[in-house]
Amino acid sequence: MKRKLGWFGLGFAGAELAAAILPPLVCVPAAAFLVCLALLWIKRRRDSAIPVLGVLCGLAWFLVFTLVWVRPVKALAGQTVTCTVVVETDADASYSESRLRGTLRLTEIDGRAANVKVQCASFPGESAGERFTAKFALTELPANKYRLSRQSKGVYLQAEYLGSYHPLDASRAPRFALYRLRQRWSATLRRWLPRQLDGIEAAMLLADKSHLDDSVQQAFRTAGVSHLLAVSGLHLALLCGLLGFGRKWKFYKPLILLRAAAALFYLLLTGMPVSVSRAGIVLLVALVGDFFLLPPDLLTSTSFAAILLGLQNAYAPCDLGFQLSFCAVMGVQAAAALARTEQCAAQDKPAAVKALCQVAEPVQTAVLASLATLPVLVAHGMAASLVGVLCNLLVVWMVQPALQLGILLLVCSAVPFLAAITNLTALVLSLWLKGLLWLVRCCAALPFASICLPQRYTLFALAVLGALAVCFWHARRLRLYLPAAALCTVLAVGLGVWMQRDVVQINLVGASNNPCVVCVQNGQAVVFFRGGESNWSAVQNYLAGRSRQEPALVVDLRAKPTQMEFSAAEIVTVQELADFTTRPVLDGLTLDLYHNKSANLAVLGVGERHIAVGAGRLELAEPVRVDVLCAPGTLSDSVRPDTILYTAAAPRWLDDAAGCTLRYGEDTPGLTLRPGRSMIWEEAQTIAVQ
Repeated sequence: MKRKLGWFGLGFAGAELAAAILPPLVCVPAAAFLVCLALLWIKRRRDSAIPVLGVLCGLAWFLVFTLVWVRPVKALAGQTVTCTVVVETDADASYSESRLRGTLRLTEIDGRAANVKVQCASFPGESAGERFTAKFALTELPANKYRLSRQSKGVYLQAEYLGSYHPLDASRAPRFALYRLRQRWSATLRRWLPRQLDGIEAAMLLADKSHLDDSVQQAFRTAGVSHLLAVSGLHLALLCGLLGFGRKWKFYKPLILLRAAAALFYLLLTGMPVSVSRAGIVLLVALVGDFFLLPPDLLTSTSFAAILLGLQNAYAPCDLGFQLSFCAVMGVQAAAALARTEQCAAQDKPAAVKALCQVAEPVQTAVLASLATLPVLVAHGMAASLVGVLCNLLVVWMVQPALQLGILLLVCSAVPFLAAITNLTALVLSLWLKGLLWLVRCCAALPFASICLPQRYTLFALAVLGALAVCFWHARRLRLYLPAAALCTVLAVGLGVWMQRDVVQINLVGASNNPCVVCVQNGQAVVFFRGGESNWSAVQNYLAGRSRQEPALVVDLRAKPTQMEFSAAEIVTVQELADFTTRPVLDGLTLDLYHNKSANLAVLGVGERHIAVGAGRLELAEPVRVDVLCAPGTLSDSVRPDTILYTAAAPRWLDDAAGCTLRYGEDTPGLTLRPGRSMIWEEAQTIAVQ
């Protein structure tokens, strides 16, 4: 077996990821079955022991890490403690003035030295690096989709600020000095570049997304190039490539040391997120190979990085950036192998065939990298882009000049007598970024640029295609796999479209205390609107990839509707209607609208099910019975639900909900209904009434 370290690292990281996701009662028997199966296979091929050894080492290290480091931290849950804390660099503005939210590092707990990271939703502060003592209530992280991501960053508890604030001197740790340097450089870029373009450059060069416009982020996400706004191996390689000076100087040892120092500085400057750390380790391994005149191998270096990151934190493979970067490397390696095969086959062919192979290589790389990352995107509930390959081919080459011009702008702006060059550089960079953004927006505007695939069904289809690939590879018939995979894909898409026909998806979107309710059926949407501009922005982001066009109907439930620009085919303001109105909506659904004084209620009929959304305390002569009431601000005797779906952590009406089933979800909970058939809850757990 070639690349033994690569296979070992793949098994090591995969085992840690499985152990973090699966409950112990499932993980232990599954691991035992896997080992037994692998032992039977080893008798036939001894090389198979390498990935199996990686799996066993990954499981063993995850167990040790949990017992030695994680369990003592989780033992603090349920305690109220007085701590000395340091505000970490990921802190940003909370909803209250002079408050932050983010990660806190506890350096002292009740007078005892400690080193514990916690997540806190609101605490007093102005910037990263501040130190203070205060009283906190520690609890375990909620079981939601953010839990594994926070654990991958070493955060295993959440804290609630209780008061007793006392400021201390700011931390003098080097990471905060580098953070302040990054903020100063980001401010310099924003001073010289126009709005929107400044946020793009700061995000690509300095990993500062705090000033990135929402519409820009949405355009990059829809076009499938959001990875360009997150500093990764691509950015690190492009920046360190500035110090390459061609192949003649590639093995010049002082220059290798300079590139290594630049890479290390850039790692520390960006805060060393997992994806950048992975890329940095791979680059440093490649530089070590150049130093000792050894050939580098991308897959082996990536697996080595995965092992190091997994040893540092057994939850590191749960990070989305880690998974995307690892899968992208697998796709790039597959594309490189395919390109080598094509080049060997084209050696005796005409020049036109060789030129075609050279043109096809970047396309193949983009396609295979996108396909390799598709399972990760679907597993995390993210939208996939059908124009990602096209947009990557159009704009990736523009990233390196943008980074180079950004560095030049920072250097020239620091020298007063170079003001003319600074202005010229800022102008050229602005035009370059404007062209890049124009291309991204053109791709994002294409039909079906972004689609949200059904999670479980898509993962099942991808698993079937993967199993087919293994079978054809084992039978040495990989050439026949392409037509078989194409046929299976067409059948899967057709079956999926048929199964999703007339299915209704209802989700709570926006602020947790007063969210909107979005109903999607057959690519059309109805929005039950409450709240303000931020809620409407959240609705638009949610609908990207789920609806082929603007909402068919917006139902404004606000008691005092203010002037807002709704992009919808039809807008209904309930406050202006009669006391009761009914109408059909979408495909076979009904909508009943109730209005009484300053209270409004909408009841959506989906077959025999009735879903209610309200605003205010409605008073009716006869109560309305519904199956689900979505995120009420208050409970009314006129609405009698069987189940209440909500997103607020501690709603005021909780004590009055006796007799109702409570379903809670922190982020966009909802339900999927098949008219006349089933109702399935999504991201919503049952809460026991105390």
